[in-house]
Amino acid sequence: MKTLRIRDDFGLKISDIDLCEPLSDFQFKQILDYFYKYSLLVFPNQSLTPRAQAAFCHRLGQPKIETRKQFNFQECPEVSTIGNIIGKNDKQLSFFARGGFGWHTDGTAACHVNAATLLYAVEVPRNGGDTLFLSTASTYDRAPNELKKQLESVSVLSSFHAHNDPLLESDPDSFIALSQQERDALPPVWHKVIQTHPVTKRSVFYLNLDPLQFKGIDDQTGRELLKQVVEIASQPEHVYQHQWTPGELIIWDNHSLLHSGTPTLMYESDQRLMHRSFVYTLPTERPLKNYDEVSQIFMPTSDSIKLSDFDVS
Repeated sequence: MKTLRIRDDFGLKISDIDLCEPLSDFQFKQILDYFYKYSLLVFPNQSLTPRAQAAFCHRLGQPKIETRKQFNFQECPEVSTIGNIIGKNDKQLSFFARGGFGWHTDGTAACHVNAATLLYAVEVPRNGGDTLFLSTASTYDRAPNELKKQLESVSVLSSFHAHNDPLLESDPDSFIALSQQERDALPPVWHKVIQTHPVTKRSVFYLNLDPLQFKGIDDQTGRELLKQVVEIASQPEHVYQHQWTPGELIIWDNHSLLHSGTPTLMYESDQRLMHRSFVYTLPTERPLKNYDEVSQIFMPTSDSIKLSDFDVS
């Protein structure tokens, strides 16, 4: 493996490795060490099949089965699609959220805060489709002590539905609404705003920027303080903007980073297809006790996408 630092505070490019091939224990430990040290890993020049991506997810930890199950591959539900790809008979083959999300942390609506996102570029537009990243660990290091003191005992109530429902309301054709059983399987969860990473032991801001409630502070003050954190975090000199090329896999640590999409208007007349996975990594202080039950609820159905929809195996 060859490595190249992306930024001083986070990010590492790893080349000369084929993730479709079995990794030795030594290679995997190297990758895991890099993951925790640099928070974001970029693997260029891959030919990663969905099955190979699913296998790698299982080695990293417990894969989360995505909630919009129409976009989970029937043959390997650990992998889902995002983008603007339409198949035969106008079948929607990927989840597409117009507009871009803004800064967020994947998985804040789950009990398990230690999570890795894997995003693999299959098809990228000629312009746009970039992803932005920033470090909430280095943000904590440079934040004013008074701000950290104000937030040290604050928790926020995070809800998947608070994020998902407005997306569906703004674009009713973007995905199938969740059933009541699916909604019940995703209750809101409390998270501390300031946490200690279980592996690196660094203090981090763990952020949901639109929580339902605050604990330990009034809502108005809480929102103002979160806004201050994001303003400190997202100064241009602290943001990494990744311009994708086909065959790249990025893995990032949601406990240490925030990320954001960029405006979709730049490429809506073009095509973008990404394969996404989400893995609960270990160790953790708050495991998902109902992991098997929730995973079963979100398994793909006969109407979900298939590998043959994309002519891949």
